[in-house]
Amino acid sequence: MTDARESADHVSVHLTDCGHQDAGAVFGVLEAVFPEAGPPRGETGPGAPGAGPMIWCMSVDTRTRTGGDAVQPEGTPLSGAVTADLFGAADPVRQVKEELERAFAVEHRGHVSGEHEMELRLRLATRTAS
Repeated sequence: MTDARESADHVSVHLTDCGHQDAGAVFGVLEAVFPEAGPPRGETGPGAPGAGPMIWCMSVDTRTRTGGDAVQPEGTPLSGAVTADLFGAADPVRQVKEELERAFAVEHRGHVSGEHEMELRLRLATRTAS
């Protein structure tokens, strides 16, 4: 069972379509802005260990938001596109999305809103010079 204090302010971030280095780059941005982010972990998808794609997960506590000063204004490089799924209450999900938009080129891939939570899918890539 999830702690009620956690569910209101925490966002679960799941990354797919990427390797350890790109997951580390995304989570590094989130840890710089949300210092109380839970430790990232990797899990394989359904089936036998190692049989499915890797899913990188982190829980972000939005109450600890420091602002985007820690994010490099020129963006954070990725070796390829990364799919990010954000799960949580609408305002905390919006806060995490804003910080990801400061560091990466972000394409919105859809969202599902429920009564108390929402799910947002983003595609992250290295921001190109404009």
